[in-house]
Amino acid sequence: MRKIAAAMSYLGVGAVMCMALLTGVDVVGRYVFNKPVQGGTELVELLMGIIVACGVAVTTAAEDHISVDTIFGKLPSSGQHVLRVFAGILCTFVFAILAWQGVNGGIDAIDAGKTTSILKVPISPFQFFLAIGFLASFMFLLVQTILLFRAKKR
Repeated sequence: MRKIAAAMSYLGVGAVMCMALLTGVDVVGRYVFNKPVQGGTELVELLMGIIVACGVAVTTAAEDHISVDTIFGKLPSSGQHVLRVFAGILCTFVFAILAWQGVNGGIDAIDAGKTTSILKVPISPFQFFLAIGFLASFMFLLVQTILLFRAKKR
């Protein structure tokens, strides 16, 4: 699981670096040479899908999602444990649906031949990558929830 999280982290960082480089070249090209990068906005949009998929997976693996402790802090430890397990089950279910729908979206994009408007880059690989990120999040959450379920109430 750590290797998956590390790979997603490196891919996400690589996508951010590519996006920053592309944006910088686009800005310089647009304002200095009056020649923006053709399809630059489309490429940034595609890279954003990779960044989101990787970011969500890495955040899930590190258990660093934002949470609000308004009710949680007022519960006894057994109630907190039950709430953690319930949230884990709910989030696992949601990410399973997101991964499933991501795969369906990728298949639909292949069937319809969906591409970007300007560069005609196929969209399906990026939709499948988003599904892979959601699948990784699902796996991390499943393991975390099972471990929580097995843990004794604190």
